[in-house]
Amino acid sequence: MPTTTTLTERRRSVRNRTLIGGKIIFNQRQSTLDCVVRNLSDDGALLVFPDSVPLPDLFELYVPLRRESRMVRSRWRDSEHIGVTFTAGARQNDAPIPLDLVRRLRKLEQENATLKARIVELTEGA
Repeated sequence: MPTTTTLTERRRSVRNRTLIGGKIIFNQRQSTLDCVVRNLSDDGALLVFPDSVPLPDLFELYVPLRRESRMVRSRWRDSEHIGVTFTAGARQNDAPIPLDLVRRLRKLEQENATLKARIVELTEGA
């Protein structure tokens, strides 16, 4: 009599197979690492790396093709794969802001404040 083994599916939603590039961002956005997203759902994903890489339990996953960035938590891992779940309330639909744009914005805000102060100075002296 043949025996059958049934595996219990523990995922809350079905994962769709994918083969798209992703980028892992961690270390206060100072470190990045390329990966491949092999499957994806509303709740999580399977990430593949070329080598075994140490990563924190919580990091950001950016998928350029979808222009989507989400915070994820590592649930399991083996030498080249990491299963992750998306953390609640950490979804962004746009790409991460490049550091040079942040610096430029801060500089322009400082220039704006300086110009406003100069306008007040000139109008009060008139």
